[in-house]
Amino acid sequence: MGAILLATDGSEYARRAAAEAIDLAAARDVPLYVLCVVDQRRFDDPALGAAELATIYAEDHAVLTVEEVTALAAGEAVAVDGDTRHGVPEEVILEYAAEVDADVIVVGEHGDHAEHFSGVGRRVSKLADREVVVVDAAT
Repeated sequence: MGAILLATDGSEYARRAAAEAIDLAAARDVPLYVLCVVDQRRFDDPALGAAELATIYAEDHAVLTVEEVTALAAGEAVAVDGDTRHGVPEEVILEYAAEVDADVIVVGEHGDHAEHFSGVGRRVSKLADREVVVVDAAT
């Protein structure tokens, strides 16, 4: 069996998906890859204006999100490798899944940026050539 990829944005829904991804990786005894994408449609390369400061905040949030999942997995003896990237979330998620040869992609049903992330799970499910688990918000 191949690795598990968790696509996260740090929202409460993504934390639920993280717990499920960690359990799945532990049960299958496979590594867990954690990816947080800074959406280039909302945030671009940083400079010094207000929009650029928002990009820096988004990048910092992405790093902290990956670190949080890594800490959660530590108690489960799951090997975790995390990354943050810029781009269109569903595109970056699918590229990264191929790069790490993930068997399963896990995403939350909704996210902090609902206008983007809630649609990300649907688009990833539609476009993926591998299993996608969309964790229900009520889980």
